[in-house]
Amino acid sequence: MHGMDVVNKPPDIGNDQSSSTLLSTVQRELSDDLPSLETVRQMIKYETSLRLSESVQQLLDLYHKDDNAITVILDSIQQHVVEHFGYSHVNILRSALSRFPDDPVIKEAFYIKHNKITQGLVNQGESAVERINKLFRSHASAMQLLTIYIAEAHARDQWPAGKTISCVDQPTILEQRLDNARQFKDKYNFEMPMLVDSMNNTFHTTYGSWPFRFYVINNGKLVFKAEPGETTYSYDMDELDAWIASFYQEKNI
Repeated sequence: MHGMDVVNKPPDIGNDQSSSTLLSTVQRELSDDLPSLETVRQMIKYETSLRLSESVQQLLDLYHKDDNAITVILDSIQQHVVEHFGYSHVNILRSALSRFPDDPVIKEAFYIKHNKITQGLVNQGESAVERINKLFRSHASAMQLLTIYIAEAHARDQWPAGKTISCVDQPTILEQRLDNARQFKDKYNFEMPMLVDSMNNTFHTTYGSWPFRFYVINNGKLVFKAEPGETTYSYDMDELDAWIASFYQEKNI
């Protein structure tokens, strides 16, 4: 694996040519066959060691504001792993759980147990907090808006994605979640009222909110639930704005 010097502006890795330099593999004939369970276990252990390595954590830290770059890095790691073991298709690794659903090693794999898809949230140049604060100011007079803080998607001690994103451990008691929520609101001047999910993850279990989602509940019924894009896996908050605008028009607000 090649290291990368930290620079003020990360180089563009959003294309195949540049991303191919992230990891190098000796050229050899690769198999299209399905590997054995033991081989898949070794692949997962190797992938985990790469993802948690200092060099990869530095890359994730460097590109933490670029969802596309993060995806390229993680995809490159998985492709490198399967080729390292003599196979060609990355789906060999990604389909491990469906092939061996009861294997304890595979079930404990970081990318299965803790993987949380990075969700794009805002327009380029606009922070998530700015967008949500703007939403709150625009509609708070006509409807109740709440944010629910749930389990960490990339906790420092579970599935780290660089020191910038993964700045806290996964809370194990409610007071830790409450403290994280308070610190976030203070640090980022987050204006919307914030609640905290229970340690049984009741809200997430009920609404499928991990790692990020937004909903509209009207007259006690769930009437809108955001779905990620089929190709980008990101959420478009414009959909929420559009629903609210339509609601205002219908109610003559």
